Amino acid sequence: MPSEARRRRTPSALRSCVVIAAKSPCDVLVLAAFDPELSPLKGTLGPGLAGLVGATAVEARAVGIGLVAAAIGAARLLRVPLPRAVVLIGTCGAYARLDRSPPALGQAVVAEGVRLVDVGVLSGAVELPAVIPIACRPDESLRVAFVQQGLPAVEIGTTLGVTVSDPLAAEMARGGVEVEHLEAFSVASACQVAGVAFAAVLGVSNIVGSAGREQWRANHRAASAAAAAEVIRWLEGGARGLGPVVD
Repeated sequence: MPSEARRRRTPSALRSCVVIAAKSPCDVLVLAAFDPELSPLKGTLGPGLAGLVGATAVEARAVGIGLVAAAIGAARLLRVPLPRAVVLIGTCGAYARLDRSPPALGQAVVAEGVRLVDVGVLSGAVELPAVIPIACRPDESLRVAFVQQGLPAVEIGTTLGVTVSDPLAAEMARGGVEVEHLEAFSVASACQVAGVAFAAVLGVSNIVGSAGREQWRANHRAASAAAAAEVIRWLEGGARGLGPVVD
């Protein structure tokens, strides 16, 4: 089928996940949901979002927005030659909690764990088959490296859509998740299947709930820049925790 005809038949929500695989081996593949979250890296990697930072070869690519698009996009990118690690960047919303203060707006955080969260499951109206995985653990060495940079470690909840209800956000927080991100579980799962180390460094753009969308629009650029700056600092410091080349 001609490429233009194929494009017309591709749902618009999935077009952003039609990605191009890396042309050459890289040590670190930096991923984000969409291109604006990668823009802060251009000053270091150049307009093509690929280059050396010290001795570390780095490429940055967008995978697509949402659970499905991100899963497809990440799987397409994780082909031989595999990177030594994937670092997901972008923005997240923080859940307000009664037991402690949420991460501050504009602060960068690193994933302690990533969970798939469903409101129907939380309410007891839906049961997931036991064979469906609902949690992923990021690479411990990479997590420790970013914690040593001063980033707080948080539990990420991946949802199908953006939570805009304050009561629902409170219920999710009681379940143990600390921030919300729509693509983290998809990317983490793709890395797990491929055997590639995974980390997520996200900037907090909003408090999850009724005011979250407005806050995101006001803060997402600064939050994206905060996450990217921490990844650049990690790379310039020698990419501590980076494992060996994947065969």
